[in-house]
Amino acid sequence: MPGRSLAPVAAVALLLVGLTGCQKPTPGVTLSSGSQSVHMEATTFCRDGQTPAKQDCVEHLTRVGEIRVKQGNEVAVDVDRTIAEHGWILVLPAGNQRSDVQDEHHFAYTPDFSAGPFIDLEVRSLDRVADDAQTTGIWKFRLRQA
Repeated sequence: MPGRSLAPVAAVALLLVGLTGCQKPTPGVTLSSGSQSVHMEATTFCRDGQTPAKQDCVEHLTRVGEIRVKQGNEVAVDVDRTIAEHGWILVLPAGNQRSDVQDEHHFAYTPDFSAGPFIDLEVRSLDRVADDAQTTGIWKFRLRQA
């Protein structure tokens, strides 16, 4: 009867697989330049009713997408439409620079590698319903000069 003793173990394993598969993926952001592209889920993302203050948002702190970019080439940023509906910005943390609020799913800019071979940037989704347009999601990327 070895088959019977494995049945409870298999049932528990299937239950665990089912539970781990229930987490809804976060919206994605894609960066592309030339023939290079990288698609990422959020490092931090707050769903409806969640806030960074409550610390109940989805956290994936180690996710950073990297893409090689030739000097002078444009970088295209493409966000899921659900992000565009609420507004988003492009942030260059090192230089404390940010774009205007975007409400389209596509944005392009030309990075300046004069300060070094890497540029770290973030895409931040916003909750424009709030008075202070709080950040509801963060996607982290690193541009590497090709």
